[in-house]
Amino acid sequence: MSDEIFLGLDLATAGARLHAVTSQGKVLTERSLPLPPTQAPARGHVEQLPTYLEVARDLIRHVSADLGRRVGAVRALSITGTSGTVVPCARDGRPTGSAILYNDQRAWAQAEHLSDAGFPSTATSPLARIGWLEANAPARLYLHTPDVVATGLLGRVPPADTSHALKAGIDPVAAGWDTQQLDVLGILPRTLPDLVHPGTELGVVCADAAAETGLPAGVTVIAGMTDGCTAQIGAGAVRIGDTVGMLGTTLVLKAVSVEAVTGYDGAVYSHYAPDGSYWPGGASNVGADVIRSEFGNRNLTELEALADRHGVASAVRYPLPTVGERFPFNRPKAEGFILGEATTPGAAYRALLEGVAFAERLGLEALAALGVKVVSHRIAGGGSQSRLWNRIRATVLDRPVTRPANASSGYGAAVLALASHTRSSLIDVVATTEQTAEVIDPDASQTEGLQRNFERLCEELSRRGYLNTAYQKQI
Repeated sequence: MSDEIFLGLDLATAGARLHAVTSQGKVLTERSLPLPPTQAPARGHVEQLPTYLEVARDLIRHVSADLGRRVGAVRALSITGTSGTVVPCARDGRPTGSAILYNDQRAWAQAEHLSDAGFPSTATSPLARIGWLEANAPARLYLHTPDVVATGLLGRVPPADTSHALKAGIDPVAAGWDTQQLDVLGILPRTLPDLVHPGTELGVVCADAAAETGLPAGVTVIAGMTDGCTAQIGAGAVRIGDTVGMLGTTLVLKAVSVEAVTGYDGAVYSHYAPDGSYWPGGASNVGADVIRSEFGNRNLTELEALADRHGVASAVRYPLPTVGERFPFNRPKAEGFILGEATTPGAAYRALLEGVAFAERLGLEALAALGVKVVSHRIAGGGSQSRLWNRIRATVLDRPVTRPANASSGYGAAVLALASHTRSSLIDVVATTEQTAEVIDPDASQTEGLQRNFERLCEELSRRGYLNTAYQKQI
């Protein structure tokens, strides 16, 4: 087992990345390639040419070449992608049209039909998206991006995993579609794949795919999970009490629970994990994307130094990039705001960093109010590369936070493949593969000032009617 290798393929929006990982968690090689740019043929539409299989084949060829003779030790692979992207396909799983991405909002009419029938929905609902396709550009089969790649590797259409299908009106435990919701939208069950739990063996790579990619015969394809879930695996947050804040374009919070946790008008949802636990979480609209929109091409190293010298922010803000927030409160008409003045670049940057950290604290408190146990918190994503931001987050949360060495979605997918192939629990596998880059302690000298700013923020959020009353008393 010590020489065995596992692959994790991450199909993001801008590109794809493939990790080759040993059974001890060491990354042997990783490769990335771009995916076609997204297109907006009409207002609210977001599409992408579905070249996922072609790009995946190229990546696997590159990694196979990198591994050389060691490619014979590859045992299994798993695929992760964005939640909610839908690809119209023929019955054999080959795409017949552009992928409709997770943030496409064309299906507002279908969402209204679902809501009127007693199934609260939004225009970004994957099921509403499938309903729109069925009404306007029907296909024989609707798949997620990992399903398209798995089909090409297996030579047949496999079941889809319940993680990628979670927001499409399914029962994640029974692994079945909700026929009542399908009936509302006129979707025939035969146009949808069967469902299985994450970690299920889907089959082995077929001879043609092995010849095209350089993989050995007998490599098993494992049903995956969404990119947020596999990043959670990569971060090592798989035990009860573990939480992780993934700070990228947006802030995503994930946790582990023995029971399904939902709440706040759909803002909190729970994935069903391979070990039978539940992974509740929610996604905020605040995050690092605001930095790009507000500071453009400015040198972030210089901005961080200025913000560090400034100390606790003189202004308090909730940095929403556009109208609407999903989590820690679900308010479609919420707007960002700033209290006080930030007259210098350092002051403005510091207030932004604190605002995102405050959203992280609010999110963890919202989860705790629903009964989620919060003991050990990890931080991941591109934003966790900022030492100042990490220290602010630890201080706002008033607890040490851990930054894992490998918390990417592709790495987590490889760990999932390892656990499934060896018939091991994720907890045991993570215990042997997890590597910590650093532990960040709170800055006691700034605790009081940040607490004052947090209280000012909460008062304003309450005044605007944004906070959920279910957990306001905790703040």
